[in-house]
Amino acid sequence: MAANVWFGRRLPGGAMRAVLREHRRANARKRALTRDVARLMLVASVLVLGVLAVEIGRKAVTIISHGAAQNSVELTG
Repeated sequence: MAANVWFGRRLPGGAMRAVLREHRRANARKRALTRDVARLMLVASVLVLGVLAVEIGRKAVTIISHGAAQNSVELTG
Protein backbone atom coordinates (compact mmCIF):
# COMPACT_ATOMS: atom_id res chain seq x y z
CA MET A 1 0.00 0.00 0.00
CA ALA A 2 3.00 2.31 0.33
CA ALA A 3 2.92 2.97 -3.42
CA ASN A 4 -0.68 4.22 -3.12
CA VAL A 5 -0.21 6.46 -0.09
CA TRP A 6 0.02 9.61 -2.20
CA PHE A 7 -3.59 9.45 -3.41
CA GLY A 8 -4.94 8.81 0.08
CA ARG A 9 -4.01 12.32 1.17
CA ARG A 10 -5.88 13.91 -1.74
CA LEU A 11 -9.23 12.25 -0.97
CA PRO A 12 -11.79 14.27 0.97
CA GLY A 13 -12.64 13.06 4.50
CA GLY A 14 -15.77 11.09 3.58
CA ALA A 15 -14.12 9.33 0.65
CA MET A 16 -11.09 8.51 2.77
CA ARG A 17 -13.29 6.96 5.44
CA ALA A 18 -15.10 4.93 2.77
CA VAL A 19 -11.79 3.61 1.41
CA LEU A 20 -10.62 2.67 4.89
CA ARG A 21 -13.95 1.04 5.71
CA GLU A 22 -13.79 -1.07 2.56
CA HIS A 23 -10.19 -2.01 3.35
CA ARG A 24 -11.19 -3.16 6.84
CA ARG A 25 -14.09 -5.17 5.40
CA ALA A 26 -11.77 -6.87 2.92
CA ASN A 27 -9.36 -7.75 5.74
CA ALA A 28 -12.24 -9.07 7.85
CA ARG A 29 -13.32 -11.33 4.96
CA LYS A 30 -9.77 -12.64 4.62
CA ARG A 31 -9.57 -13.36 8.36
CA ALA A 32 -12.95 -15.13 8.27
CA LEU A 33 -11.81 -17.31 5.38
CA THR A 34 -8.56 -18.11 7.20
CA ARG A 35 -10.49 -19.07 10.34
CA ASP A 36 -12.83 -21.32 8.34
CA VAL A 37 -9.91 -23.11 6.70
CA ALA A 38 -8.21 -23.55 10.08
CA ARG A 39 -11.39 -25.02 11.57
CA LEU A 40 -11.74 -27.41 8.65
CA MET A 41 -8.14 -28.55 9.02
CA LEU A 42 -8.64 -29.05 12.77
CA VAL A 43 -11.73 -31.20 12.23
CA ALA A 44 -9.96 -33.24 9.55
CA SER A 45 -6.90 -33.83 11.74
CA VAL A 46 -9.06 -34.90 14.71
CA LEU A 47 -10.93 -37.35 12.47
CA VAL A 48 -7.67 -38.79 11.15
CA LEU A 49 -6.33 -39.18 14.68
CA GLY A 50 -9.54 -40.92 15.71
CA VAL A 51 -9.28 -43.37 12.83
CA LEU A 52 -5.64 -44.06 13.67
CA ALA A 53 -6.52 -44.67 17.33
CA VAL A 54 -9.22 -47.17 16.34
CA GLU A 55 -6.89 -48.99 13.95
CA ILE A 56 -4.10 -49.18 16.55
CA GLY A 57 -6.62 -50.54 19.05
CA ARG A 58 -7.82 -53.18 16.60
CA LYS A 59 -4.25 -54.20 15.87
CA ALA A 60 -3.48 -54.48 19.59
CA VAL A 61 -6.54 -56.66 20.19
CA THR A 62 -5.52 -58.92 17.29
CA ILE A 63 -1.97 -59.29 18.60
CA ILE A 64 -3.16 -59.99 22.14
CA SER A 65 -5.71 -62.56 20.96
CA HIS A 66 -3.09 -64.34 18.82
CA GLY A 67 -0.73 -64.41 21.76
CA ALA A 68 -3.43 -65.86 24.01
CA ALA A 69 -4.24 -68.53 21.42
CA GLN A 70 -0.59 -69.61 21.20
CA ASN A 71 -0.25 -69.84 24.97
CA SER A 72 -3.36 -71.97 25.37
CA VAL A 73 -2.03 -74.83 23.20
CA GLU A 74 -0.72 -77.73 25.26
CA LEU A 75 1.88 -80.07 23.89
CA THR A 76 1.63 -83.61 25.10
CA GLY A 77 4.46 -85.74 24.13
